[in-house]
Amino acid sequence: MATQTLVDVQTTNYLNEKTGLASWFFTTDHKRIGLLYVFSITFFFFFGGLFALLMRIHLLTPRGLILGDETYNKLFTMHGIIMVWFFLIPSIPNTLGNFVLPMMIGAKDLAFPKLNLLSWYIFMLGGSVTLYAITRGGVDTGWTFYTPFSTLYSTTYVIERRWEF
Repeated sequence: MATQTLVDVQTTNYLNEKTGLASWFFTTDHKRIGLLYVFSITFFFFFGGLFALLMRIHLLTPRGLILGDETYNKLFTMHGIIMVWFFLIPSIPNTLGNFVLPMMIGAKDLAFPKLNLLSWYIFMLGGSVTLYAITRGGVDTGWTFYTPFSTLYSTTYVIERRWEF
């Protein structure tokens, strides 16, 4: 009877290569950066969904249940901004483009891995500024920022600049 020898199988992958929070925040692995995008986009999805839920609860009665008119407009605007700019637009290109595309073309990694990580940091900085604007009162111009709603009479930080010639 022949004895079998066990081959030492390498059990490290992109999830357990290095452990700890710092290994995730300073990684240059495209798969980990793709997962960072998945986690942050999921956070923004639930945050924007919370605004949608509040708007739907408010609309249970014809006169409105819990919100004032200005607060409803702010929720509508911030829901649109978060869902379009922080969920819908980055969801496919950032997650699948980082995680799947390099493996599909047979590349070991992306061309500029540090720049790829920097793009996630800039994405999170933009999300943080938006969340800060929510805590400071939000904007109530509608998610399109249509100009008649962003006039000098607005009580938020979005104002229309009028140029006189």
